[in-house]
Amino acid sequence: MQNMEMINKFLELTLSQEGLAFYLEIKKSFDYDDELILDFIKNYLIIRNNGNVPDENTIYSEFVVYFTKFLQIQGENKILEQFAKYASYYLMLKMEYVENQDFARSISVINAYEAYDAYPFLMEVLDDYKNNRIDDNALINMLNMVEELVFKRHQTGEDVQLNTLGVQINKMLFDATKTQAKRRVG
Repeated sequence: MQNMEMINKFLELTLSQEGLAFYLEIKKSFDYDDELILDFIKNYLIIRNNGNVPDENTIYSEFVVYFTKFLQIQGENKILEQFAKYASYYLMLKMEYVENQDFARSISVINAYEAYDAYPFLMEVLDDYKNNRIDDNALINMLNMVEELVFKRHQTGEDVQLNTLGVQINKMLFDATKTQAKRRVG
């Protein structure tokens, strides 16, 4: 678990005492399971790197680049709060800690197909939901869409890239917004 040891050492050297205590609370929520934490960090980096998946050899360096850059922009508290928020979303998905039965059923199906590459997208969707940018219906629709893609991939063997799903949807929304703006102007 060399990557996780290096990430831990980097954070020990970079964070204040309060920041380090906060990070250790995050680790505690993962029951100190370094493999699980590293998987979360990989998924988190996918979100932060526009769907690009870090390989095992670059997780540490990509984390350091990301963390250092945003530490300067946002500050320690903000970056750790965001990190903790996404860690809670990841654990909600991975451990299926979901109260709403419809949401739980969808997440269970996605996990049964081992479609863990959908986690970055789903963490973003959960963040939108928790921040009231989407409602229950939109969340269910998104979960159902992922279920359908996962089922299609399972049935046909088609290479459906779920880790870039959020990037693709954001591009479609941006393009649609641009088109609407042109129609209003022209």
